[in-house]
Amino acid sequence: MAAQIEVIVVEDQLMMRKAVELLLRHEGLRIAGVAGALGEARSLLARRRYDVVLLDVHLGGESSLELVKELLDRDPAAAIVLYTGYTDRSAGLDAAALAGARGFVLKGSPVPRLIEALRSVAAGGTYVDPDLASLLVESAHASPLALLSPREGQVIDLLADGLNGHAIAERLVLSPETIRTHVRNATMKLGAKTRVQAVALVVQARGLA
Repeated sequence: MAAQIEVIVVEDQLMMRKAVELLLRHEGLRIAGVAGALGEARSLLARRRYDVVLLDVHLGGESSLELVKELLDRDPAAAIVLYTGYTDRSAGLDAAALAGARGFVLKGSPVPRLIEALRSVAAGGTYVDPDLASLLVESAHASPLALLSPREGQVIDLLADGLNGHAIAERLVLSPETIRTHVRNATMKLGAKTRVQAVALVVQARGLA
């Protein structure tokens, strides 16, 4: 039996927080802790073990971007899924993508997207909600996906499916270093600054196909 994923939920609206807790428990995830404000979240995240953080982008009128940066400064591989009800640039999602957050989900999206995001990011992968993809690539000035080699396209596609580097290496029978090289090259060709923006471009392209 797979180990239960432990999630810390950071959401300032009490009713939303309770609803998310119930939803995640129903889906078989474990709530490792909850917080409703930035200070409370900092304290909780410093002392609790967790596999992934579900973090509201705005907490009591404050942006949680600084917290994202703090977590990633401590652990560059920190699993963070940003949860937002906003679909405009004022949400600061593009800045969060540049900061290194690997998961982005819209609050109004279907439940399976949230669960997939938490599981993918907890496993080291990346997840971009299709309804947020265009926002995340607005600053990327992307080149066409057709510029990628067949192998680069294959790797980025698998990354967009939520697989992490090791899983892609096993799937394609390549070394993890080779996969990292393909991701770097594809990201550069796409004009993206991070792999999240590269994934967002793939997700956006799928939506237009």
